[in-house]
Amino acid sequence: KKSKNENIDKKFKEEIEKDIQTNKELKYILEAIGYSPLKFKPKINVIGVFFAKDRREYFQVPNDLVINEENKELILLKPTLKEELKISGTDLYACFSNSSKIVSIESFISFEGLIKYLEGEIPNKSNFTKRPYINEFRIGIRIEKRTKTSVEGYLYVAEFLRLKEGWKFIVWYEDYNNLVERYIKNSPLIRLGGEGKGAICKVIGEITNIDTQSIIDELNKEKKFKLYIASPAYFGGYKPNEELLKKYLGVNELKLVGALPGKPVYIGGYDLAMNKEKPLRRWVNAGAVYYYVFDGKIRDDLTLPIKIVNENVDMRCAFIGRW
Repeated sequence: KKSKNENIDKKFKEEIEKDIQTNKELKYILEAIGYSPLKFKPKINVIGVFFAKDRREYFQVPNDLVINEENKELILLKPTLKEELKISGTDLYACFSNSSKIVSIESFISFEGLIKYLEGEIPNKSNFTKRPYINEFRIGIRIEKRTKTSVEGYLYVAEFLRLKEGWKFIVWYEDYNNLVERYIKNSPLIRLGGEGKGAICKVIGEITNIDTQSIIDELNKEKKFKLYIASPAYFGGYKPNEELLKKYLGVNELKLVGALPGKPVYIGGYDLAMNKEKPLRRWVNAGAVYYYVFDGKIRDDLTLPIKIVNENVDMRCAFIGRW
């Protein structure tokens, strides 16, 4: 027997199907966003959301980029491929540095600094910035909808992040239907988040291209690369799917030899299309780094960032570089 919720979902779907027969604008929007009840595939996809200043993106610092606590010099960690240095119970090798006193970098790296990092260089200190936001704690109350008065006993504290002066967000996205241009050009004011905070949205240009060919040429010579995750990714575990990555890159064989995934982040949300909560899932956070060796050749027409999305994997923004 069908549950009560299934009957409601079916009825809701039938009503939407009837509406889009007469409302062409509604159909256009639902097709563009990938309305799940009608099994539309999205034509607009967010690749990543990044802090920005002066139209320059800043990324989470890669987990293998650390500071020598004694002399404050930047250090790149690398796996040491010696059998005695394998992590117990795995085929992965431990990552080491020349210094025993190292700390993680509590800041963000500019796009220019990230490119240097992918080329195998240590970025300049000028390529980093401190956290562009401050933490705020606010007290809230629950409001009775009918009377518009506070409900006794419902007092809570919520943490908010406030951007510092001059900082904004840059969103990387794919838009096959030109939806953003169509709706933002004449009306740039939008609402963000559950509270519908006002924001100004502008299209500022294409994603900056990276000279991938020079990097790929070096990787093909060295037969190894590292994968940097620039926005949270879901793998169903702590590491990327090797077969999918191998197929995407076009190499013959691929082997993970080291990993610095960092602490996971838990991401859920609310499905407005189905009017229900999305399950809370454990994602690999931005900044994760994975080290690979490979046989064969990375395809020449590869472009960055790398995007692999299917039913079980959601990696929207990743880069490969030298180690």
